[in-house]
Amino acid sequence: MTNPQIETEGWTFLDWIQANTRAVSIGAAVVVIGALGIWFYGRSAEIKRANAERGLNQAKQSMAAGNPALALNDLQRVAVRYKGTPAGAQAAMLLAQLQFEQGKFAEGLQALEPYQSSGAAGPSLASIWSLSGDGLLASGKAAEAGAAYSKAADATKFPGERSIYRAKEARSLMAAGKNAEAKALWEKLATDRDAIIIRNEALMRLGELSAQAAGKS
Repeated sequence: MTNPQIETEGWTFLDWIQANTRAVSIGAAVVVIGALGIWFYGRSAEIKRANAERGLNQAKQSMAAGNPALALNDLQRVAVRYKGTPAGAQAAMLLAQLQFEQGKFAEGLQALEPYQSSGAAGPSLASIWSLSGDGLLASGKAAEAGAAYSKAADATKFPGERSIYRAKEARSLMAAGKNAEAKALWEKLATDRDAIIIRNEALMRLGELSAQAAGKS
């Protein structure tokens, strides 16, 4: 819509710009500053990801060279410094796996804890929770492991992968003596079209649970 005042006074657009130079300058400066801020944020994130990848590759080289002590240090540095990057999440998982192999389950789980959120782990969240479950199960905490596997199942977008995590959850519940909860999961998996790869196990587990229940009666 045309400004009536500009029409009646015979102003041109150039006249308006000249009369409002200060306001226009401030507006332009705000736009420029906003654009620079967006560019700087994107560039910083890009540099962070590149540095994280470089650090992760260095850690992998240490592992390949048979130097686990150096690899642990490199992975720890990447996991702590570059949280929120894909390489940071991978470093945390590799670090946890190395520590699990050494029987250091508490340390491995501690390395994974900062990445147990979508913001920190990104697409690796399901893997982070699954590995956490592995560590908990190996350290004798079956019920907690089941909860971790459940979160892994909730985090993945892939139905087949979800069924694998649900199966791990059900096994953990059985190990924790929570047979009723485990049975409910196995029953769902036995009829789930996306769980074909573990259907035979689901049926076998249901048979085991039924036999145990019959033996107690």
